Amino acid sequence: MTINPPGYWVERAKPHEQTSLVVDPSNGRIPPLTPAGRDVVQSLRGGLGPGQHFPEKVDSFEDFDFYSRCISRGLVSSMLPTLYNYGNLIVQGPGYVAIVNEMIHETRVIPVDGRPHAGAEIRTYMGNSRGHWEGDTLVVETTNLNDKTGTGGGYFSEAAKLTERFTRTGPKELSYDLTVNDPKTWTKPWTIHYPYVLDPEYPVIEYACHEGNYMMSESLKGARLLESQGKATKVDRGAAGGPAPGTN
Repeated sequence: MTINPPGYWVERAKPHEQTSLVVDPSNGRIPPLTPAGRDVVQSLRGGLGPGQHFPEKVDSFEDFDFYSRCISRGLVSSMLPTLYNYGNLIVQGPGYVAIVNEMIHETRVIPVDGRPHAGAEIRTYMGNSRGHWEGDTLVVETTNLNDKTGTGGGYFSEAAKLTERFTRTGPKELSYDLTVNDPKTWTKPWTIHYPYVLDPEYPVIEYACHEGNYMMSESLKGARLLESQGKATKVDRGAAGGPAPGTN
């Protein structure tokens, strides 16, 4: 028994010659955190750091990350693949572009009519996105991200701005580039690149995960039961997914 989904759920793609999602810096590595960025990460959970998908203890809902809690994958993760259900649907109408992320069912409705961002006091998991066209490239700038999500080992500050560039490069190819600029969290901006491929037969289906679902309550109950039996509650995924806690 493992904590992974069954194998037939997993979506697989062809290998690609790109060796790192990060294309700037050229070494393919995310820049270091600033001292302030490190302080934020180290302050979480009483010094243990952020919640995890595979937590080292199961004492509280905060031991799990926001993805595990079905709240959000956030930007940048929502635009990148995971194990399964990671289709993205992009549609355009007069004055708007909408991006639907299948995993955790995020939807961004992005105005492309020149309106300003929302006020700085409004901050959300997915931020506030505004788009414009530069030739054939759709440029989407996202600000107003809250401090509960992040990427690359850090959490977004109020200064964060994410810039996405969508460029159609062929009948079924879309080039996706995203630049993270948050001077309070990382020592310099950095950019990822990911090639999207159109699959007109791919059905985007409901991913019915929600905050407060059975996983959370059952995980906490199960951990307390294991403790009463003198067993560890650490979630150890192991080399091939790992056993369920308390099993061999």
